[in-house]
Amino acid sequence: MSMNFCIIGGDLRSFFLAKLLSKEKNEVTVYGFDKLENFKECEKYEEMIRHSEYIILPTPFSKDNQNIHMPFSNKHVAIKELFYYLENKKIFVGNIHQALEEELHKKHNEVIDFMKKEEFAILNAIPTAEATIEIILKNTKKILQNSNCLIMGFGRIGKVLAYKLSGLSAKVTCMITNEVEKAWAVAYGYETVCIENMKNTCTKFKQYDIIINTIPKILFEEELKEIKKETLVIDLASKPYGFDRKMVEQEKLNFIEALGLPRKISTNNICKIYERDDKTIYE
Repeated sequence: MSMNFCIIGGDLRSFFLAKLLSKEKNEVTVYGFDKLENFKECEKYEEMIRHSEYIILPTPFSKDNQNIHMPFSNKHVAIKELFYYLENKKIFVGNIHQALEEELHKKHNEVIDFMKKEEFAILNAIPTAEATIEIILKNTKKILQNSNCLIMGFGRIGKVLAYKLSGLSAKVTCMITNEVEKAWAVAYGYETVCIENMKNTCTKFKQYDIIINTIPKILFEEELKEIKKETLVIDLASKPYGFDRKMVEQEKLNFIEALGLPRKISTNNICKIYERDDKTIYE
């Protein structure tokens, strides 16, 4: 059965979702991709919303808490203006603030946040882990095999990343934050270290060639002085991050901030999209 979808804003993931839904014989209208050459979109999103049952909004929803995220558009859609038209709709979105979600519920909308779905979050860890490994390979002089890697945190991303790095013969140590994480790490056969032990004389940052943080909380400051200058330090965590940026700069660490990797790898790998004879060509 054909359904009506309205896609407003987002990165290339939203663009390809529109393609997929169209191939399945659904009615799909899009707005917020005017930077893509030879790509037609509706001029007014208000009309799109009125005639659509399902509304697909960006992931992440907003970068400034004022406008929705539309990296492929020269236009702006204010959140307040958009919400005026959203009523009695089924809305799909990612990383929307709780207060905004509650506001949508007040107008009898059903809101599904992708990032709150455990199954989605787990699968989303895969491109994050793969992109992290790509960053490591491009920014280290050593090979991964036998490199001492510390993964801070053993949640979804930590688990997938540890598995993939171990598969490349890296020596993986997982810094665990609770007993459940420790149990999982031991079950998988990884070396473990507790946060408390990173702050005493027994275990130091200096023994690692690669340090990857997945915990969105600054846990160490003075301890960063122990990190070797050649050690690659990667922060995957969202705000408030895992490493104090001032301390990182002060210590002149070999540091890379790697946020939102699934979104970035889906966007950066494609420069232009053309529609020719119903075929999508990437250049």
